[in-house]
Amino acid sequence: MKPSCEVCGLDYGFADPADGPAFFVVCFACVPSVALAVLIEAIYQPPFWIHFFTSLPFLLLTCILPLRPLKGWLLSNQYFDKAEHGKLDRISGLRRDGP
Repeated sequence: MKPSCEVCGLDYGFADPADGPAFFVVCFACVPSVALAVLIEAIYQPPFWIHFFTSLPFLLLTCILPLRPLKGWLLSNQYFDKAEHGKLDRISGLRRDGP
């Protein structure tokens, strides 16, 4: 990721999407893609090379294409919500939720 926006100069130092986009892709794209491949295999029992023309392109499209938009969405949410790294809040050695 670039250190700042080329258009407005916004510093991306606050941003840390980490593995968020990959997690969402795995949850919402990879599972249905693999289910489709298993369904094709169970119903039609095609030769293995048929999956290279059916299941593999579907898997690649549903897994690679959403990564950039999801990363942008996570970064915009971090900016909008003013997300920061976690910090411990200590007041004279006492916790806020009680002794």
